[in-house]
Amino acid sequence: MLLIIVIITVIERGGTLNSYVFDIAALDEIFKKAVAAVEKGKEDLDEIASAAQQEYRRISELLSTIRVELEKTIVEVDELEHLFQKTRIKLMHMTKARSKYTEEEVEKVYDEAQDYQVRLSALRARERELKKSRNDLERTERRLKDMVDKAQKMTSQMTVAAELLRGNFEEASRVFLDMHQRYQYGVKVLVAQEEERKRVAREIHDGPVQSLANVAMRADYCQRLHETKADSKAEVADELNEIKKLVQDCLIEMRQIIFNLRPMSLDDLGLIPALQRFTSTVQKNTSALINVTVLGKEVRLSGPIEIALFRLAQESINNAIKHSSCSQIDVKVEFADQEIVLVVKDDGLGFDVEEKKSLSSENHHFGLVGMEERIRLLGGKFGIESVLGEGTRVWCRVAYDTPGGEFKENEISSFS
Repeated sequence: MLLIIVIITVIERGGTLNSYVFDIAALDEIFKKAVAAVEKGKEDLDEIASAAQQEYRRISELLSTIRVELEKTIVEVDELEHLFQKTRIKLMHMTKARSKYTEEEVEKVYDEAQDYQVRLSALRARERELKKSRNDLERTERRLKDMVDKAQKMTSQMTVAAELLRGNFEEASRVFLDMHQRYQYGVKVLVAQEEERKRVAREIHDGPVQSLANVAMRADYCQRLHETKADSKAEVADELNEIKKLVQDCLIEMRQIIFNLRPMSLDDLGLIPALQRFTSTVQKNTSALINVTVLGKEVRLSGPIEIALFRLAQESINNAIKHSSCSQIDVKVEFADQEIVLVVKDDGLGFDVEEKKSLSSENHHFGLVGMEERIRLLGGKFGIESVLGEGTRVWCRVAYDTPGGEFKENEISSFS
């Protein structure tokens, strides 16, 4: 293809092919070397990706082993804690009724309690060590996954480059479309799903599960106190108060986890009540003032639209609180004749939108990209406007039943 372009250029300028024969040969040789270099680079990247994939599998297998051992250690800690509490209660009972037991019997139980305590301390240290190893391996696994993904992405890009250099635009287009559709969407969705599963599992395991295990141990302790100690009313009452507090905390954690997965108020009551409940909860933990304004008559929307709008508002509010140092956040929802318009505006620091999107994509943080994709998949329009020192404005509009038509972004400038 490069050879043809050069020939046409020579003819247009009135030259002869003979006068350019050496230049053309040189350019053609450069072209061939460029194609060969791209293909060699692709082969090298394939080797890097393969090596990274092997290391990723090794780390994943080691991580699985650590997780199994950690679960086993947690069970052993719980069992040993139970035995230690039983021995402690028994020792307490023997101390109260000292005349009924010999010195050797008391000393034996005391030694058992000491042994349980030492073993429990060692197991807890092992549990902490395993948790640290698990966390370190998970970070390494994520880094390797990023390396594999980047190598695969670069391989696809170099395939496109090689096809373009050969002049095979049809094949390049096919590879380009395949790369974007399968990588940009498929990988993002799969990674996000897996990370969400890990996050939920971690929250449940390290939160409610541990709390419930503690409740079970304290309940058993109360029962033993009641059975072995006549004047245990006050101690049992204290333990029951602690159990009550643990259960309340556990319920709060579980409700928050459920709400993060999908707020039930969204299905039961609709978008506006869900937004109001969310902002009310967030308001308790931030100094920024959050206002929710609704214009027009509220309309119940389809599930996909309501969850997309809710997640967009949720992500925008959380971003403003975490990163913008804002003092006020305004959330406005307008129910128009044929569509709904949502705007989240803050008075924070602002940022460079294109730079932020680029960095987010490179680091596999798909907040901004994810918001845009949610809305565009519904046939809607989405935009982010941000000025350094003046704040950020995130907006979208989605038709109730059909994809929204074309419009200019400044059409919603009055909705500020």
